[in-house]
Amino acid sequence: MLRILSILFISTLTSFAHPHEDLPVDASEEARLALAKAKKFGLAEGLPHPAKETEFFTAEAKRKDTQQITGFFFYKPDQKLDPATTESLKKIIADSANLTEWKEKKRCGGFHADWSLNWRRGWTKDHAIICFSCEEIIYISGDYQLRYNLTPAAAKQLKSLLNPFQSKRPASKR
Repeated sequence: MLRILSILFISTLTSFAHPHEDLPVDASEEARLALAKAKKFGLAEGLPHPAKETEFFTAEAKRKDTQQITGFFFYKPDQKLDPATTESLKKIIADSANLTEWKEKKRCGGFHADWSLNWRRGWTKDHAIICFSCEEIIYISGDYQLRYNLTPAAAKQLKSLLNPFQSKRPASKR
């Protein structure tokens, strides 16, 4: 029963998320350039997977130190990154060679936001939301969403950079 409720919950969340467009990687150039130029950069750690880690997700979502970013749950506040890590992340995420067109047919249990990289472009809050199980990234700015697959090498690099920052997610599910 709990699993069914979790699946319904995830379906509801995805219906509130911004619509995404399946566009060629070149279409993300503006978002990637904005990321590369961003001065302040925050990192939000995602909660456990709502369908695969239902009990952990339910308990963690009740915490007062959580937030929703574009329909996905994260711990708050954003973690501050050292300049070297920030530059490494920007380099990976802003490089079009690390992206391929999004393909929906995966058996990973659905997109789950492991991390959100957050920055501002003027008055707009921008995000690059990463799912390691799907090896996907979604660039979100204002009312648009661009979704791509990460290359396996880029996903591996991001995982090695971001894993040391896991601090709030239950240890048994990292």
